[in-house]
Amino acid sequence: MSGDYYFTPCGDGCASVATTPGGQAVALARLINGQWTMEGTWAIRCADGSPGPNEPYHDTWDPNTLEGTSTLMYNVPACGHPPGYQQTNQLQLRQAP
Repeated sequence: MSGDYYFTPCGDGCASVATTPGGQAVALARLINGQWTMEGTWAIRCADGSPGPNEPYHDTWDPNTLEGTSTLMYNVPACGHPPGYQQTNQLQLRQAP
């Protein structure tokens, strides 16, 4: 997953996440045990560029370094992966200037 994300506080340890400034929230991020956590579904794009199904993801990142991981879980066969396959990638958030 890549792109721009816009975080708006929604309470203590809560941030709503949008993909456009002031846009509709697509997820909620929560501060749990000192780590930000965000879960939802994501439209998979296969390596060959073909679209795949929406599958669940789980992101966690450190609030100080903004580094973490993003794990995508395949519930159905897609992009050559069997059901149950998990793809974990490094995550690096950056504050916009």
